[in-house]
Amino acid sequence: MERMRNDSVYTSKNVVLLVGIFVVIFWLLYSLASFLHESKKISDEIEAIRVQNQEKLQEIEEKKRKLAYLKTPQHIDKEAKMQMGKKQVGENVIVFIEEKLDILPTQTLQRRREQVMQEEVPILDKWKWVFFGKK
Repeated sequence: MERMRNDSVYTSKNVVLLVGIFVVIFWLLYSLASFLHESKKISDEIEAIRVQNQEKLQEIEEKKRKLAYLKTPQHIDKEAKMQMGKKQVGENVIVFIEEKLDILPTQTLQRRREQVMQEEVPILDKWKWVFFGKK
């Protein structure tokens, strides 16, 4: 019986060795997980930068198209006409003037509205007058 006790697997030397192996394995697993996490963060950042680059390339292409348009003779002629009043020989200029309408009611219309509202008229007729201007 004593011999079994001495040949036991749980000697202090074996326990220390097992604990050391578990610590090393844990450290390796932790290092691997940490590396994978950092790798994922870096790949996400790279993807975000690629998306930003695509957006910037689209902006650049749009600005190139706009610059090409700004350099065309048609645009230069249009700007000369709009800003400096230039016109070509044999060209007639037509100017459109917008007419401003009175949105606010005139005083006579306001007085008429007050008269209609004070009269003994059915309410439906009053609303017709308000919306359609008829009594």
